[in-house]
Amino acid sequence: MAANSAETERALEQCERDLDLAIERLVNLRLDPEHDAGEGAAPDIIDDDVRHAPAPAPAPAAAKARSAAPVPSGGSGHAAWIERLINEMLSAADVDDARARAATFLNDFDASVAVGRDVVALQENRVLKKAVLLQHRLDNKKETANRELQRQLAGCQERVRSLETDNYALSMFLRRAQPQGGASMTGRFHPEVF
Repeated sequence: MAANSAETERALEQCERDLDLAIERLVNLRLDPEHDAGEGAAPDIIDDDVRHAPAPAPAPAAAKARSAAPVPSGGSGHAAWIERLINEMLSAADVDDARARAATFLNDFDASVAVGRDVVALQENRVLKKAVLLQHRLDNKKETANRELQRQLAGCQERVRSLETDNYALSMFLRRAQPQGGASMTGRFHPEVF
């Protein structure tokens, strides 16, 4: 916000006597937040007749009313801001009045840009909060699934240990059940026995 004010003040100081150049520099600064949202470039609404037309001397009440004109709404874009600046400059009685009007205009413009940025920042903040919440939920689901998998793995390992113990016990039982001395039941047997 302060950077925009500095840029606009610098642009106005460089173009102190040339209103056309000041308008051109302000348009080139592209400080309108709607430009970033995809709106096209501002149409060229200033022709040579308007640029070189003599400024009418407005009544003091009309000048005050015009300088207190509402800030163009967010949907109006570049054209409304340029039109308002031109109206302010055309209704200025002298150079000091023009400077005061330009300062008021720049303050209003700066406030509008700040509001636009705040709105964008709030929207981005909302999106980020939703993304963080979604990521947290996904992490919780993964953690729950991981705990369940660890529990199942521990159960499987316990079952393997139990089966290995049973296998060892059965192999020992079979060794004890075999006749001693190496006489196994392999070979020829009497038919009466079997």
